[in-house]
Amino acid sequence: MENRLKMEVAKVSMLNDLNTFSNNYSIRVKIVSMSKKMMNENKNEIYRLDMIFMDEMGTMIQASCLHKMLGKFKDFLQLDECLLITKPSLAANKSFAKYTKRNDKISLYFYTSVEKCLDWSGPKYRFNFVNLKDVVKNKIEVNTVIDWTGYVEVCFNLEDTSKKDGSKGKRLNMRIEDLEGQKCPVTLWDDFAIDMFAYMNDKKRDKYVVILCHFGMVNLYRGKRGVANGFELSILFIGTDIEDISSFRKRYVERISASSSSNEHVGSNVISSVEDEFLNNPDFMLIGFLGTISTTKKVLVLGTITAICTDKLWYYNGCNHCKSSVEERFVTKENVDASFDVDHAKSLVCTNDKCEGVDIYSIPFKIPIRVQDSSSTVSLTLFDFEAYKILKKTAKELLAIQDQVVNSGEIPKPYPEIFDTLIGKRYAFIINVKDYNIEHQVENYGISMATNDDEILAALCAKFNLNQHEQSESLDVPDSCSLSTPVDLMKDEMSCSGDNVTPASKALVGNKNPSSDETKRNIREVCDVDDALGCSSTKRRMRDELSQDEDAGVSTLLIPKIER
Repeated sequence: MENRLKMEVAKVSMLNDLNTFSNNYSIRVKIVSMSKKMMNENKNEIYRLDMIFMDEMGTMIQASCLHKMLGKFKDFLQLDECLLITKPSLAANKSFAKYTKRNDKISLYFYTSVEKCLDWSGPKYRFNFVNLKDVVKNKIEVNTVIDWTGYVEVCFNLEDTSKKDGSKGKRLNMRIEDLEGQKCPVTLWDDFAIDMFAYMNDKKRDKYVVILCHFGMVNLYRGKRGVANGFELSILFIGTDIEDISSFRKRYVERISASSSSNEHVGSNVISSVEDEFLNNPDFMLIGFLGTISTTKKVLVLGTITAICTDKLWYYNGCNHCKSSVEERFVTKENVDASFDVDHAKSLVCTNDKCEGVDIYSIPFKIPIRVQDSSSTVSLTLFDFEAYKILKKTAKELLAIQDQVVNSGEIPKPYPEIFDTLIGKRYAFIINVKDYNIEHQVENYGISMATNDDEILAALCAKFNLNQHEQSESLDVPDSCSLSTPVDLMKDEMSCSGDNVTPASKALVGNKNPSSDETKRNIREVCDVDDALGCSSTKRRMRDELSQDEDAGVSTLLIPKIER
């Protein structure tokens, strides 16, 4: 039967030559990707097998095999298998993601014949990489299927997500860089995220990590363009020796080695676990000693949030892409008769002519809080990324809730009610002490990272003997700080950093005050020096954190393909 079918076929056709006039042809292809679609009623039974075929010219087309035909072809349909397929059929491609430029796909049906191909002469892989600058500058539409690669500059922490269908998932945010220095956000989901996170924390991994995603996507995440895995048919290459990765890594290392700052480049930076960031940070300090710091640095503090300040806006009025100011403009719409009407809705437009951002909103978080430990109280500012991780809501979403309250006729609080869930909670913060804080004695610091994980807090308390210190009524330096200075040194002139105590310069302490009342007034206006009367310390019963409701695209990753 198979021999007779082969005789009827004149020759092997290339994928570009296929049309719907006839099924009487053969194709020689390699399966470069595949994914299982399960039955809705029975998640253990396959409904359809989705694939991507590549011919010897490197041309690709989507393909599928329905469950009734799987028994006939299952021994042949394996990833990377090369096949000679006789009498396939073309079907309409109705999938959401178009992995090729064609609107049709190969379908294996009753009269199709398949056998293994032993004389494959085509490529092993065929990548069509996009320019990351085109992604960031919005020159490629969101959800477009692409191939992307880059050096992993930084990898952040693995996060839990909740999807619209109620299922749980994982998300990993990274930032990659290409050979031209263009940086681009990366979002990986579910098994892709888990495997990448594990690799980045592997002590045997490459110093300079290069990642490659075959059949990835252009992604829009929290208003910023980036790249992501495309779920169903994506393949992620991590730490493999394929030519494209090896060549990229070699050229990247050569580029940074030629730069003047190459000695400072220590390879892919992993902020992969909150535990590492906090437990390995030696610069711990009591809040009461922050004013003694004489050089810019990041320090670790522990304290309880006692109030949300109400004399400052809790969001930043600027473009979410470039931080420039924004303007509200009425939207115009064209009528059938070519006339224009002004819609009642307003849109935000960035005033920066060079900003190419889209979906602009002017409300990243800038939450002013008061934090207290056994030595003092300080003003800190919780910015967008860390605030979102804690609250599980964007500032844009919370402002919409505030607007609903106003529209209902009620008088809203000066900030969203969910902020009250922060009051009374103990956190560890990594804060930025900047030149302005030091020069003008401004005790208002930005937060770069925050956690209230019980295990991390307990480990930090044990490491710095904080429990013993807090049980004392004095403000003595914790036991972990060796008192290498004279015993009559003023306590507020002492800086506790890890196991060291450094006396602050008395000259510096004595000469920090601004030279005039006008300067003092300007400092207060610019830096929002806290007024205790402008803070809310109302404590409410702690609520459960809001569940995150994100649409990660496809709810489950059926066959994750990660090459390592």
